[in-house]
Amino acid sequence: MSRCWPVLLAVACFAADVSTQQKPLTSPATSPHTAASARFDIRGVWKVTELAWSTSGPDWEIQKVHLSQYMFTERHYTYMYVPGAGPRKRFAGDPNRPTDAEKVEAYNSFIAASGTYTLSGQTLALQRLITKNPNEMDGNTLIYTVEFVDSNTLRMVVSNPPFLPGREQRTVLTRIE
Repeated sequence: MSRCWPVLLAVACFAADVSTQQKPLTSPATSPHTAASARFDIRGVWKVTELAWSTSGPDWEIQKVHLSQYMFTERHYTYMYVPGAGPRKRFAGDPNRPTDAEKVEAYNSFIAASGTYTLSGQTLALQRLITKNPNEMDGNTLIYTVEFVDSNTLRMVVSNPPFLPGREQRTVLTRIE
């Protein structure tokens, strides 16, 4: 039995070491609640990975997005994207003197807005300050229902927005920074 003591002592020490490694060390700065909050933080830079709309019901019509960027800071947001499968068409002549048709095409090939936001639970309220469409600068707040699919994927749905009356729009964002 005296020859077993060193083995038993080594096993006991090893077991104690393993059990302390499995218990996460927490401090006020790294508590599980804080880690979960940081994990599902809207702040950052995102890209659109899906843009779709529906006229109520399970069927969604998906729109292609060529380039996009959403940014959320502590209180402010901005987004810009190029709808469609390819890049925007360049002006044929002097870029400072586009034709009326080129102006219309440029307007229709770019979406942008900026302002402040609040996020409370699954409700994201965007208070628009500047938008591409001047009619949307009316002081009304867009209310989205949001869901973090995971820490890097955010799904946002808005019902009856001014840019799609009578429809819902679903935007899925993927974190890039």
